[in-house]
Amino acid sequence: MNACLTTSPSNSGGFTLVEMLMAMLIMTVGLLGLLQSVNVAYQQSLRNRVREEAVLVAEGQMNDWRRVPFQEISSDSFSVEKTVAGVPTRFAVRREVQEMGNSAKNTKRLKVAVQWSVRGETTSHEIYTMRNR
Repeated sequence: MNACLTTSPSNSGGFTLVEMLMAMLIMTVGLLGLLQSVNVAYQQSLRNRVREEAVLVAEGQMNDWRRVPFQEISSDSFSVEKTVAGVPTRFAVRREVQEMGNSAKNTKRLKVAVQWSVRGETTSHEIYTMRNR
């Protein structure tokens, strides 16, 4: 009796287990890279939104300050809390006044500085204006 050993043809149309594992590994590395780039893009978008809100806070505080009578303008500091992209963010506002000009002191330089922190990175924005009596 002759035993005939049958083997599958070498040019079969399927993938081997090793080929599948390698394809899954390559796809996993690619998807992890894509996920990291999405995370970086989200963080940058959040920083930009917070900066835009800080600019609005500074402009609003400057507009409010310019409405104060000239003699009552004085320096002060306080904080403002806003929600940006669903995250409560605290802005530290500092308003400084400097008298300019001659001894009559008819002009003041007003400065509004806003400082905030996103993920441990502290940033600030300052605006200036001049106010006459």
